[in-house]
Amino acid sequence: MIRAMTLDAHGTLIVPTPSVGAVYAEVAAGMGHHRDPAELEAAFLPAFAAVRSRWPVPYGGSEADALRFWDEVVGLTFGSAAPVGIGPACFAAFAEPGRWRVLPGVADLLGWAGARALPTAVISNFDGRLQTILSGLGLRFSAIITSAAVGRAKPDPATMAAACAALGVRPTEILHLGDHPREDGALCAATGARWLPIDPRIGIPVAEVERIVDGRLGSMPRTA
Repeated sequence: MIRAMTLDAHGTLIVPTPSVGAVYAEVAAGMGHHRDPAELEAAFLPAFAAVRSRWPVPYGGSEADALRFWDEVVGLTFGSAAPVGIGPACFAAFAEPGRWRVLPGVADLLGWAGARALPTAVISNFDGRLQTILSGLGLRFSAIITSAAVGRAKPDPATMAAACAALGVRPTEILHLGDHPREDGALCAATGARWLPIDPRIGIPVAEVERIVDGRLGSMPRTA
């Protein structure tokens, strides 16, 4: 029986707007450096993957670590011509709610969960900025669990354990919505929570969530 719902943040609830590359270029322009947003966008994912692979706790295992992690990502994205101070400036820019867009279905899902008194929490590889972002976008949750606060990143079961403690449920009583197989899917496989994969290009399938929570789907939980 599903007694609570957890959700990833990036790619499930929210995405950057208009794009990471566009925001980075805007921040750089404000510092007197003009870069092509498309070039920065193309450089971002390889830079992120490279930095992520060498960090023991991806995204940073503390608030200070999170800033250092993203400083490295931004620096590698810009390359040798990176403006001095661009990392912290971009980190601060993405603390602003206006830099994020809420995905389709999120508002309807949270309204439905609220009407059902179904507790909801966020489990995200993120840092303290997330509370401000979600609050500023009008998204409210019973708890917000970040990797920076836990000191572990998904798919580490410690992140799910923190959510369970906050919600007062067992992992097997949780439906987790997330877009990332390696982070969200593997987290559910490790803990016994049910995973509902999310496609950020489409948004939240509210009707499917309702059927799962109401027990109207006979299939086994999807965990990978």
